[in-house]
Amino acid sequence: MTKNDIINSVVWEMSDVLTKEQQDRLKITFLVKMHDFDITEMRLLPAMDVHDNDWLIKRYVIDSLAADRKESTVKAYVGAVKELFMETGKHYSQMTGQDITDFLAIKQHRDKISQNYKSTLYRYFSAFFGWAYDNEHIKSNIMSKVPHVKQTQKRKERLTDEEIEDIRDACQTLKEKALVELLLSTGMRVGEVSALNLSDLELLQKQVSIYGEKTNRYRTGLLTTKAAKALSKYIASREYCTDALFICDRKPYNRLQNGSLEKMVKDIAKRAGITRIPVTVHVFRKTFASIMYKKTKDVLMVSKLLGHAKTDMTVQYYLVDDIDDMQYRYNAVN
Repeated sequence: MTKNDIINSVVWEMSDVLTKEQQDRLKITFLVKMHDFDITEMRLLPAMDVHDNDWLIKRYVIDSLAADRKESTVKAYVGAVKELFMETGKHYSQMTGQDITDFLAIKQHRDKISQNYKSTLYRYFSAFFGWAYDNEHIKSNIMSKVPHVKQTQKRKERLTDEEIEDIRDACQTLKEKALVELLLSTGMRVGEVSALNLSDLELLQKQVSIYGEKTNRYRTGLLTTKAAKALSKYIASREYCTDALFICDRKPYNRLQNGSLEKMVKDIAKRAGITRIPVTVHVFRKTFASIMYKKTKDVLMVSKLLGHAKTDMTVQYYLVDDIDDMQYRYNAVN
């Protein structure tokens, strides 16, 4: 636009509130005052975000949530990456594999982190910087220069047949019995149990619809007769009607959250006198997987019931080596 274009535009905009004489006077005033000035039209580019570490982290969170990754998982990854950036004081574009190698070494020796946690951090950084490289935020995959950190495989523990019966005997309420039988029957994660509703149960068909805590997809769990009966008795005993399956005993009868469910399991195990291993909902999950595999020898079936995408995870983390069973089969061929 020229100088005259701007002046005429302003005068026209004011035409509704100014008389003709006032418009002319305004125009003359502009021409006089701006006589010695040149006007150049500026074409501004769209504002660019400051591409700092916070920007990259926010971008990662958005992309991860858009890919249906669990929010708590993304939060754990981001927390580790933020600590890395804070410790090194570097911009993400200047990070090197040596920086990450040094950070992991310092964490292990200074903060006394375990080998398994060091392996977890390695996995977090691999996911984050792999994503950054794939999306061209960094020029190279710096994790290729970081020595792989192996995880120490702990001995997988499950409840013995005797301990299972001791736990059953230690249950004092219908709710405790329902929870124990549900865990033994389905191997559900604690968050999946907390999210269960009455509408998810098909007790006559001995089935339960489970919303996968990590997969964000439904799968079908199968109930034993004992589990179906225990659940039916517990539901019939409840004084307050709500769709949540496991609820508090007192008003306002809120849904039991993960911590409360874990405490229930811990209290039952304590009454049962089990001190060999810490008993958690996850131990029930491993117990279910190992017993089911021992009975069926079908790892794919066990994997599907657990809600795993691959059987590798089922074998590596959930199938507990049964020494007695191995000893029996070993003796049979020797």
